[in-house]
Amino acid sequence: MMPFTLCGLDDDESILCTLEAMAKTQGWFFLGTTRVEQCLAWVAQEDIDMFLLDYHMPGANGLDVLGQIKAIAPTLPVLILTVEQQPQVAEELLVAGADDFINKPIHLADFLSRISLHRKLHSSKKNPEKGISREKMRRVLTYLRSNDLPVEINAVSLECDMSYATAHRYLDYLVRNGFVISDELPRSGKLGRPAHSYRFRGIASSDIPLD
Repeated sequence: MMPFTLCGLDDDESILCTLEAMAKTQGWFFLGTTRVEQCLAWVAQEDIDMFLLDYHMPGANGLDVLGQIKAIAPTLPVLILTVEQQPQVAEELLVAGADDFINKPIHLADFLSRISLHRKLHSSKKNPEKGISREKMRRVLTYLRSNDLPVEINAVSLECDMSYATAHRYLDYLVRNGFVISDELPRSGKLGRPAHSYRFRGIASSDIPLD
């Protein structure tokens, strides 16, 4: 069985060495290059499981390279390596097909959590649950990741432009698959089913203010 294979494109050789060292801690195989032509050739060979793409590169536009990758392998997960903080840039990249972002400087915990999350997401895409759209699932995950505090279904419904029932179904799916954590809210004496809040699993309970 072939090992899980990552491909990385970055103009900084030291970044590529760091990515390779991090991948090796998990027994993953890493292919790194500073050349766009080389990375596209690897993608065309269909032996890549996930792509790590630098957004800012001299002589190459990360958005353009993303488009070339998706033209060759539309379903290949692509994670953007960036220090960019502008929401409009992130939105543009997501619309173009980016699956997530890994912030620079790169930290091992963040690197491993992002890769592991999208391995599971990609696996669920290959074996999708009936009625589950990957685009909507990514929309919900992106919203949850943008919040430091847990959110309720009404907020997800509003911000992700979907009905309450649809938001509930996607949140339930994400909880069952380990992407999202659900917490029961205090009922304050009210009757009926308890309400729940939801948070991306990367938020630790100890990080959530109690007041």
